[in-house]
Amino acid sequence: MSEEVDGSDKKAAENVKETSAGRGVIFIAAAKLYFMVVGAVIEFRLPAILSNVTFGAYGVVSSLVSPINNVIIVGTIQSVSRFTSQDPSKAKAIQKAGLKMHLIVGLPIAISFAAMAPLFAYFFHDQSKSGPLMLSAGVIAGYSFYAVFVGRANGTRSFGKQAGLDVGFATLRAAGILGFASAGFGLYGAIGGWVLAVGAIILIASFVVGTPGRDTQAEPLRPMLRFFGSVALYLVLMNFIMVADQLLLKRIATEWFVDNAQATSDFVRNSLPEWMASSIGTLNPSDAADAQVGYYCAVQNLARLSYQAIIAATFVIFPLVSRSTFVSDKDATRRYVGTTMRYSTIFAASIAVVFAANPLDLLDIPYAADYAYEGAPALAILAIGNVAFAIFVIAGTILNGSGDTKSALISVVVTLFVAVVANAIVIPRFEPGRELLTACAAASAGAMLVGAFLSAWLLKRSTGASVPWKTALRVVISGAAAITLGRFWPTSGALGTMLEACVIGLFFLLMLVVTREFGRDDLKTILSVVHKKQKRE
Repeated sequence: MSEEVDGSDKKAAENVKETSAGRGVIFIAAAKLYFMVVGAVIEFRLPAILSNVTFGAYGVVSSLVSPINNVIIVGTIQSVSRFTSQDPSKAKAIQKAGLKMHLIVGLPIAISFAAMAPLFAYFFHDQSKSGPLMLSAGVIAGYSFYAVFVGRANGTRSFGKQAGLDVGFATLRAAGILGFASAGFGLYGAIGGWVLAVGAIILIASFVVGTPGRDTQAEPLRPMLRFFGSVALYLVLMNFIMVADQLLLKRIATEWFVDNAQATSDFVRNSLPEWMASSIGTLNPSDAADAQVGYYCAVQNLARLSYQAIIAATFVIFPLVSRSTFVSDKDATRRYVGTTMRYSTIFAASIAVVFAANPLDLLDIPYAADYAYEGAPALAILAIGNVAFAIFVIAGTILNGSGDTKSALISVVVTLFVAVVANAIVIPRFEPGRELLTACAAASAGAMLVGAFLSAWLLKRSTGASVPWKTALRVVISGAAAITLGRFWPTSGALGTMLEACVIGLFFLLMLVVTREFGRDDLKTILSVVHKKQKRE
């Protein structure tokens, strides 16, 4: 009798834990979606507040700071959460170890970044970037300590607190950046607002999550440092793939404007926006290059939506599948990997084809007319490239998760090398203007495609599964048909453009049904997942 009671209690406890985890995934996924939307608001609103040049300058600073931030925050959350989840009773001790870790990791990195700001500015041929880059070091320092609090919340399954912090920080960041920029403080205001937002969220997190206290004995640092280092290298290389083109564009475009400051007016009229052409003789070369980066930032912001959306989707998919899938048998692992890669490819492509079908009008909705004209051809190419990048990142995540970190590292090193070399070769061959942006996008998209093929092959070799070749072929056929329809579809105004976007997306999905890529079994799978979620709730 007692055994039956114990078994019943154990089953009830497991059901409670499963329900809690399911709700936690929903909380965090919703918070990540909110963070992504608010981030898009920042990127769409800033060009209307700042000048072309200042928005481009913000893009240069952000593209150098963000990869470091992403590495620190993801690596820290994973490190603190991993050790906390193993023994939640030691949560405060592990949190204290995490804070101590960043006294010797995060803080020195921030100080080094500030000290190297003049060298970064020298690389860009633009000493005016030294001050903003030094100021942005405060973001790096703040992120490192804030991530420790989030890691503790995640490790103790306090998903509501984690989601609340994500939402709060997204709101504070948007208010700080847009608020100070609107107040007329320019680039320093936007960066300063970001720094203040990080400081404010640390204070809030100390109350929401709690501090370890002076009497708490910190856990040993070495295991946490070792784990953090194991994920940091892959993450830093992966994040620099996303900004290599932008950083090289800034440097090489500045060199071009220095060499062609007295370019003939006929040539300038054919290659540059009207406002830039009229002031080419007096416009500072570094400012002109910032404007080119600004146009490219607008392209990247829309093109990356397919990648960002699929990363949010995998964040939901992965926790819903039992971890035993990876450690059971090879057939189960193969099915899991194949299904995940298949749905991820379809979902990412469904967003990308919409931008590739009508890039000019879609860019014209959130940005000014010159942004749309300059960036439209580049958006069509880079949107497709980001589908490949999504496949590359998901494959790398699965490789790391399955323990094959060597293959993941090989794929990211090769992809970054190709991205740097391709952009370094291509960018100097084109004059500034829409042709340069298009060439830059083509070089980056090509590198992303190389990365997708390589990581998919490595994943196939490691797990026995990857993106099914029939799925890839059907997605290409369906995507080409949807893009062709979009090029001939008449549009008028923002409402007409949005209507066309919906039609193109639905047509793409219809083509997947026609080609038998998406059928009844897929619909049953989706409905069963939704039904299970509703039962848990």
